[in-house]
Amino acid sequence: MTPLRWLVLGFLVAGLVVVQRCGLDAQPETVEELKPFREVAHMKASEVLPAYIASLSLGAMRAIWVDILWIQLKAVEDERRWYEQRNILHLISMVQPRNPEVWAHLGWHSAYNVANGFNDEKSRQWTEDSRAWEWVEFGLTWLRKGTTNVPDSAYLKYEIARTLAHKPTWRDSRLELALLKRIEEDRELQALLQDREKIERPMSAFELAVFWLERAKADLDRTSEGHQLTQVGLYIYPMTLDGAMRECLYFQGIYDWQSGRLDEAKAAFRRTAEHTAGMLKRYEGTISPLYKDWLAFYSGLPEAVDLDDRARKSGLHADERAAFLKLLELVSMGGGAGSLDDHFLWHPGNPESPINRLKRKAARTSRGVDPTECNDSFKLATYIRAGDLPEADLEPPGEDVDYFMLQVMPPGDDGHGHAPQDGQAHRPIKVRLGFSRPATAGMDLNVTVYDSLQREVTRAEVRGRREIPFEAQEPGFYYVKVAPLGPLSPWPKDTTYYFSWRLEE
Repeated sequence: MTPLRWLVLGFLVAGLVVVQRCGLDAQPETVEELKPFREVAHMKASEVLPAYIASLSLGAMRAIWVDILWIQLKAVEDERRWYEQRNILHLISMVQPRNPEVWAHLGWHSAYNVANGFNDEKSRQWTEDSRAWEWVEFGLTWLRKGTTNVPDSAYLKYEIARTLAHKPTWRDSRLELALLKRIEEDRELQALLQDREKIERPMSAFELAVFWLERAKADLDRTSEGHQLTQVGLYIYPMTLDGAMRECLYFQGIYDWQSGRLDEAKAAFRRTAEHTAGMLKRYEGTISPLYKDWLAFYSGLPEAVDLDDRARKSGLHADERAAFLKLLELVSMGGGAGSLDDHFLWHPGNPESPINRLKRKAARTSRGVDPTECNDSFKLATYIRAGDLPEADLEPPGEDVDYFMLQVMPPGDDGHGHAPQDGQAHRPIKVRLGFSRPATAGMDLNVTVYDSLQREVTRAEVRGRREIPFEAQEPGFYYVKVAPLGPLSPWPKDTTYYFSWRLEE
């Protein structure tokens, strides 16, 4: 190479260095991302080497390094190499500390998906040295670290709250009480999530979640748009955060109730009602009508807590009946398809849920307990598949009615429904209900069929064994109500019956 070419090459390299130093490195984003590499003295020893390696990827090669790391991350996730995944994302966080997805991805994935993969006895008990707890704690700590690197991200604060609220409540009708206790007993985690060196008292996971949701709302208030859009297409609105707060306040009430802290439970339910009323006023015209149902539901819970407590202490049938009727009223209210309680008051598979417990105790007979209880309203209807033959009864005397739900679809349908062909309407689907009773049963039945809008389709009386045909005008859900036929005195000793249904050929 000639001296002239060497000179030109030298000027070119010098120019690139000047552009890098005075141009790219001077950008606010780059200055922010260089901070970790200029504060080595304040780093843990374990972070110095990753920080140095990450610093080598800055400049022109940065995009290539980032792409390689994300590709490698996907590979180790597919192979479930979780510790290696943590190391790779730690390195990515050095290169992209201002990228919220770096923190959100690993935080949620660790605390939820990875932790759920450990099903050994120690992990299920959420002991301090369980592997599941290790990953939940790491995920929350990682998300909290993300809020330090991206302090204006309502998204990351929302992710902390979502993890705290969802992890102990993912199972229908049951709280993860051992996990909630573990979060409260971890002093270091409490100080980190309360954002203070010395904590006055441990906060529950739901209280901590509300704390971070309030901070997220404050972030949105400081933006000109009033919301945040994440890289994965998730919009974070004030209503999103308020709705999450409503859930957390309700979960706190359930937690206090199940823990025997009745005064605290009633106070939490009142706060939930006040918050819901505030949302109805704040977002009038845009909020779901369901919030009006929730407001009535939450407002009635303090009375239900008192009635349930009285019934537990007295054991009197009158007190148990009053508690049951109040709870049944609450979960059955509203126009939506599902109950309003998130299955904490009623659940078909949990006999210890308050409604199930009260009804099963009252309905005990010589034949045992009705396996379909409690199904005393449309919202609590027992789902019955075609061909099933459940045993049921109408106990206790004068206080029971049964609702069943059927999914009626055309023969051969996979459950998603068939669209009409060539502009033709759906053909009516012929259905046949079957009722039978043991020889000892002494009760005639009044059976009513309703469509999905709870409109009456047909009504029939059942004496002995009988089949009841009806036509479903549209595919979908139908309800069958079974009640005693007329007033009975004395009440029969055996009210057992069997119910099934099928499509006609």
